[in-house]
Amino acid sequence: MAAGRPVPLKDRLFTLLCYAGAAAVLVIGLSRGNPRAAFIGAGVLVGYAVLQGVSRRLTPGARLLTGSEADERERRVQVQATRLAGQVALLLAAGGVLLALLLDWDEGLWVAGATMLVVVAFVGGLWFYHRSSGPPAR
Repeated sequence: MAAGRPVPLKDRLFTLLCYAGAAAVLVIGLSRGNPRAAFIGAGVLVGYAVLQGVSRRLTPGARLLTGSEADERERRVQVQATRLAGQVALLLAAGGVLLALLLDWDEGLWVAGATMLVVVAFVGGLWFYHRSSGPPAR
């Protein structure tokens, strides 16, 4: 984003909603006596708001993450990366169900790790498909 250009209303509202959600999660978590969940949940929402704010100021790589102002090539890369992340999520879910049914396996921390693996698959897919799609259109 160029200096002096105003931030669109939808972006400001999104940031405001993220901060309001973080405050709500923090208050609800603390009121229920679970400070760990309160701070983690609020931190995730604040981190997402910060990530969105920073990505609006960056160029093509950030547009791949947000999908805003993307050209046809960037939209195609995003769709391919989303498909890859979905496939990874389905494989992980099927593996988790099989382990739970066959081994009476407690999911525990594995669920959080699997979620992070889906995010890594998406970001890695963005990188891979962006590099393999050729030079950007001018």
